[in-house]
Amino acid sequence: MKLLEILNNIFSSDILYSDMKKYNVILLLIDGARIDRLFQFPIFKKLKEEGCFFSEMITSAPYTLVAMNSIFTGMYGSKNGIDAYHKMFQDPKTGCKTLAEYLTENGWYTRGDAMRLSLVSNKGFTKLTSQEDDPDPDFSKIHKEILDETINKVNGERPYFLYLHYPKIHHSIKENVFDKYDDFSEGYYEDKKRNLRNYDEYLKEAADYLDEIYFNNLSKKQSNDSIIIIMTDHGMGVGEKVGERAYGSFTYDYTLRTFALFIQPKIFPKGKEISELVRAIDVMPTILDCLQVSTDQSCLRMQGQSLLNLINQTTDQNKSKTDEDSEFQKIAYSETGGVNGPWPSPNAPNIKCVRTKKWKLIHNLTPDTWELYNLENDPQELKNVVDEYPLVVTKLKDKLQSIIDECTSG
Repeated sequence: MKLLEILNNIFSSDILYSDMKKYNVILLLIDGARIDRLFQFPIFKKLKEEGCFFSEMITSAPYTLVAMNSIFTGMYGSKNGIDAYHKMFQDPKTGCKTLAEYLTENGWYTRGDAMRLSLVSNKGFTKLTSQEDDPDPDFSKIHKEILDETINKVNGERPYFLYLHYPKIHHSIKENVFDKYDDFSEGYYEDKKRNLRNYDEYLKEAADYLDEIYFNNLSKKQSNDSIIIIMTDHGMGVGEKVGERAYGSFTYDYTLRTFALFIQPKIFPKGKEISELVRAIDVMPTILDCLQVSTDQSCLRMQGQSLLNLINQTTDQNKSKTDEDSEFQKIAYSETGGVNGPWPSPNAPNIKCVRTKKWKLIHNLTPDTWELYNLENDPQELKNVVDEYPLVVTKLKDKLQSIIDECTSG
């Protein structure tokens, strides 16, 4: 009787492998969305109730090129070979298999619409487009058309992977910040309230886009058969730190702390928030895990890990892992090299950092300085306490060097 009960539980489970392999995967990427500004808009509160929300996801880099290629390889830029602004138009290095390649090889139709074709590798995509030559694209209209085109293309005969990149926050920042101010313009940094109001207007447009794309289209057409992921590549500054108008030059949390919402009720509980520290490089292995797609052992190993094990943990289980010893078990790594700013380095990253839930250690290679922040007490990273906690610094330096060694060893 016990064997019959076990078999019955297996075959009556909501998450059957045979079902999971049939899911479409739809990735809606909202470029430059700040997590700390989302929930002033009702659409984000409503969306959060649709799925499982990861509220402490750390990007691998505070700009699109490296961030997106890390998401699509499950590796940091220093490992996949795309780790600097001047690595545009390049594919990840030999041995890196992209998410689109995995899915194409396993029967998915793969379609993408990127911000720019120079920012995302086309490896594995059946069709990859961008709207960069359109001076004023209507992304709601264009992406609805791409969705319908994709549905008609597969005609229910095969699953599909659809990547839709919404870049209007970035475009607005370029027009109203980058084109008007330099990295040290006093008139910009002295009025952060104005900058934040302007940013919120750009985010409101993104909220309207998601309302149209998700609630008026995806939730009606594809929600039962799809895993839908809504996330950002990086955050956006509004003049918090002189030398960085918006993003790309530093590694502070206003650009590094991001989010991801996974929607598919058979896998991801509705209305659940997970505040454990996770990384954007964890998204790809999570998708492959959901779809039961095996990783290619002949390729470079992904550094990300599936997030599925976190969704069944209780709040008490999460709290039990916050003691000092376990604090340093889960580490997120980020790096950048700005085009401008105080220490430009567009050919290779020259700022590297590691963080836990509580601590962040930053190494500014060019002036060879270190910063340590207690993120619980100082979330805005205003007080550098690097001289006050030598044991924490030592532990995090070891973690940083370990990740650097892992990336450079291939």
